[in-house]
Amino acid sequence: MADVGPVLFAGDSVTRYQFMTFMHFLASGKYQHPFDGSQSLSDATEHWQTKLLNQYDQLWAHAGDQVEEHGSSGSGLHYTHNRSAHLERAHLSLRLQADTSRKAHLYYYYLGRGLDEITGAIKWAMGQRQDWRYLIVNVCAHYEKNRMGDISGDVIAAVQWAHETYTAAFAEAGTQLVWKSCTTPQDNVRERLDEEERKIAEYAAATGSLLVYDTRTVIQAATNQHLVTTWSPGEVHYLQFMYEQWNDLLLNILCPDREGAASAAGAADPDCEGVPPPSGAEGE
Repeated sequence: MADVGPVLFAGDSVTRYQFMTFMHFLASGKYQHPFDGSQSLSDATEHWQTKLLNQYDQLWAHAGDQVEEHGSSGSGLHYTHNRSAHLERAHLSLRLQADTSRKAHLYYYYLGRGLDEITGAIKWAMGQRQDWRYLIVNVCAHYEKNRMGDISGDVIAAVQWAHETYTAAFAEAGTQLVWKSCTTPQDNVRERLDEEERKIAEYAAATGSLLVYDTRTVIQAATNQHLVTTWSPGEVHYLQFMYEQWNDLLLNILCPDREGAASAAGAADPDCEGVPPPSGAEGE
């Protein structure tokens, strides 16, 4: 991942859980229990709240502890969390054991829905650094059923705005915007979401200004096989083994020349030797 360059995951709680499971894998070289469990990073309800800390505070604290336990010296998870203000931001910094002068960087930014929130996430990211490789964005679950038709318009408008606003910075760093497709599995919204995904995919193919990270096809295949993938039938949150599938798909795309996802993640060496760093990317 160090050779790939900095990567941002911007999205809602589903994206948070994917970020956390990916983070654990990169730091330790393995995932936690595939069906969740005590202290699972893919399920905040597994963390007991106290008088001072709610379940999500405990989740983030445990995530930081996991990086400290499994990451190499000099690694860390820096986060800001205020649930009442809908504020969740995190920066994972993993130092390579093979070359301690270099780090892999992974970020998370919570957003719910709407054009302003998407552009706000990109503004925040560009304020953190200019050498991004991938800005991965998802908005889906917080759009009510009668507003799902707004998803494609919001995403396309945000992508157009970002390319107009950060033309020079994107060109210098080789930054690519990525749409992580909707994974909401329920049948009553499937057709609407499929239509929104079609519009986004057509825009991406026509303009070349957006890549599509197709997590929806993975969950649709599982749903079609009647697999139990979510916490409960009405849920949009998944058991950890589904986040594993999405993360392995991502690693196979980012690190195509490494043999095996575990090698690509590299608890001992979190880089991707087969992928050259973008122009102007820094190891730190």
